[in-house]
Amino acid sequence: MFTSQPTNRVSLEDLANEFCETHGITISKQAIQERFNDYAVIFMQKLLKEQLLRQLSLLQDKRLTKHFTRLRIKDSTRFSLPPEYASLYKGHGGMAGPAQISIQFEYDLIENKIMHLDFTSANRNDQQDSKETLGNIKKGELLIRDLGYAGMGYMKHVSQNEAYFLNRLNSKTIAYDKSKRPIDYKKILKKLTRHSIPCMEIQAFLLVDKEWLPTRLVISKVDAATYQKRIQKTSLQTQKKGHKVSDAYRVSAWLNLFVTNIPHAWLAAKDVRDTYSLRWQIELIFKIWKSQCGIHKIASVKIQRFQCELIAKFLWILLHWQLFRIIQKNVKVLLSTCKFYKIAHRLSQRLKIAISNPLKLLRWFDLIFQRAPKKYQIESKKGKPQLVTTLLNLLA
Repeated sequence: MFTSQPTNRVSLEDLANEFCETHGITISKQAIQERFNDYAVIFMQKLLKEQLLRQLSLLQDKRLTKHFTRLRIKDSTRFSLPPEYASLYKGHGGMAGPAQISIQFEYDLIENKIMHLDFTSANRNDQQDSKETLGNIKKGELLIRDLGYAGMGYMKHVSQNEAYFLNRLNSKTIAYDKSKRPIDYKKILKKLTRHSIPCMEIQAFLLVDKEWLPTRLVISKVDAATYQKRIQKTSLQTQKKGHKVSDAYRVSAWLNLFVTNIPHAWLAAKDVRDTYSLRWQIELIFKIWKSQCGIHKIASVKIQRFQCELIAKFLWILLHWQLFRIIQKNVKVLLSTCKFYKIAHRLSQRLKIAISNPLKLLRWFDLIFQRAPKKYQIESKKGKPQLVTTLLNLLA
């Protein structure tokens, strides 16, 4: 299972030859094919579960637990599979094809621990995942999620469990003011524009199951480029249905709408958007999974082989994640996950050879750890706060 080459480039013959060269054991490609079975998949799944349970706790700063017990960010990524996998991994059809896999991923930013990693059919959307996982939300946790997860019932459940949510609000959702009247976004847009106000906070209420849910609604105006991008995307969707973009949407497209139940004393309105941007770290992780680890590069092979190889990739990812966290804990600068995985991938073949040789394994560790602050350091971008700065401002 351990290969530094994309699995769509490795044949059964290649595996048989490598087995012979590395271990001195002759095995036919047919025999390897037979070993890719349901038992092998179960074995790999148990290895993955064991790895998730064995994650190290590397909490660095006790200040991070002052307000929240956890800071959970969650998202999903999808990619298409060969059509013959549709019986196990159903897609949405159309351009995406009949077979697609969805990977649900959630981790705690305070301890940097992975909390949830699941492979499902792509037709099980984020809203469904949100409903089915409400039971694991605990008191004192902060959950930052995308619109796809943040339904009205979800926000109500989080509040009832004495936890905290921070997410965008769907522009189609009616939010009410203190007098229980619908908030007029057109008036707010005019005020933000006329007075060049960066953001505005309103004590708002959402009507959920005939009950009022109090929230903080923070509104800011987007730039012209973002507005045009939103309008173009919506125009394409509405044209396919023979409709036009509504005037109400043209107003809301100018606005970022964030809702949260975090007390103002803990999080000022001006910091809400930067705090929500912590969720975008998952997008970077997904990018690494695909660009560095090639999880989406799939050949049409026996489905059990595909499952074993995909789980093996994630074992490789998680083991290196542990190493990265250890390195980050022992340096004083913020490190780039992308830079780390790029070097780790380049050294992957050496690691495979080194696993059975303690001296070579030590040499591999040296290559990974040498000059870590310089090799992996994040280059700060002008005008954009770094992750650590945003995190400590929120939690300190």
